[in-house]
Amino acid sequence: MTSVVKSNAQADSLQRSDFRTSISQGEGGAAAHIIEGIVADVNLVLWTVDVASKFDLKFYPNVQISSPYMHHNTGEGIYAMPDIGAKCHMCIASDGVPYVLDFIMPVETLDQTSVDLPSPTLPGQGDSIDTSTAASFAGGRVRAKPGDIMMRGRNGNFVVLHRGGVLQIGASELAQRIYIPLQNLISDISQTYRHYNTGGAINWYLAPGESETNPSTIYRETYRLLAGDKKASIRVTVGRAKDFIAETTNAADVAGLGIGAGKDNPIICEVALAPDSIEANSGAIDTKTPKATKLRYIFDKSGNAFLRSEGNILVVARKTLRIIADEDIRIDAKKNFTLTVDDTTTINGGKLLVLSGDIMKLNGGTSPVARIGDQVQISIVQPLVSFAPAAPGAPVVIGPSGGLTSGGKTQPFLTGIITSGNKSILG
Repeated sequence: MTSVVKSNAQADSLQRSDFRTSISQGEGGAAAHIIEGIVADVNLVLWTVDVASKFDLKFYPNVQISSPYMHHNTGEGIYAMPDIGAKCHMCIASDGVPYVLDFIMPVETLDQTSVDLPSPTLPGQGDSIDTSTAASFAGGRVRAKPGDIMMRGRNGNFVVLHRGGVLQIGASELAQRIYIPLQNLISDISQTYRHYNTGGAINWYLAPGESETNPSTIYRETYRLLAGDKKASIRVTVGRAKDFIAETTNAADVAGLGIGAGKDNPIICEVALAPDSIEANSGAIDTKTPKATKLRYIFDKSGNAFLRSEGNILVVARKTLRIIADEDIRIDAKKNFTLTVDDTTTINGGKLLVLSGDIMKLNGGTSPVARIGDQVQISIVQPLVSFAPAAPGAPVVIGPSGGLTSGGKTQPFLTGIITSGNKSILG
């Protein structure tokens, strides 16, 4: 029995036909071997690789891959599927079971004038740092700081745990998220950003089909009123979009004020309420959306603004409300206009004050202020003037009592008949 154990202990670990599973196999059998090799093939189903050794040119099929941690329960662990050509160390254990122990980078020589490569490792003490034969094991890895932990794919996607607590996750330079512990900041970097939610969506992107050097940017949000709604009801668009909702009944008024007119003055912001009429993910609209819109607010690049509401609008200010316009102010109402003030009302008409209407009522009046043909009396308080006498030598004087004195007789008032007036003014 002892000679058998000694013979097996001296044999190559792959040549043995038994394992250390019984008392017939002594402890610490054949020594383990570490072999440097290249991954020649990958089995995606079995999670194994074929390894070709570097020096003795042996071929080892279906070798499993080790990991910092793995468990057979639902594939728990940390692992990576290697690619063909990866340089590795394969361990042949004492019991004869081979596995890939780790992966290493091949040695490369670098040009010292390159600023994008890491500091090289010199092959010998006699070499000068100015030579172009310095060795490197960077293998295309980006420069790192001491303590950084990195994961990186061949196509540029990466995860970096920076020393200091910063976490960086990305698919490219323009598609990444950075978590910064200072102020618990999260920074997103992207060229096109899309977020889909049961409540709506966010789309931030460059306009397709435009110039690659300076395309238009568009930011759009959509909101469902209920999570089960097929379409969204609210859309917010900012940027140079081409599918703003068209105005139907107010198109002439919008055009008359030059809102969003011309290539150099586009609409750049729109808030629209169109119940169940907006595509929830993309924010796209159709021909029915303009008529379904209940509220729409827009402004253009020049600052012109337009607000349309199919319902009531209430503005409440607990203190001063002031409106300033360097040009005109115009209010059009198809029914009534009411202005109510509890204290004092002042209207300064400037050079000209024009009041017009079919009927104008002053202070609650019900009858016209003056009608043609009405008789009027005028009371004179103070004598002011003398005029032609009733008889030669007898002047006519307007007296202090309001009467008219002529030839020694006094009339109490002046009387007359209205010959012109406006019956539309009620007093």
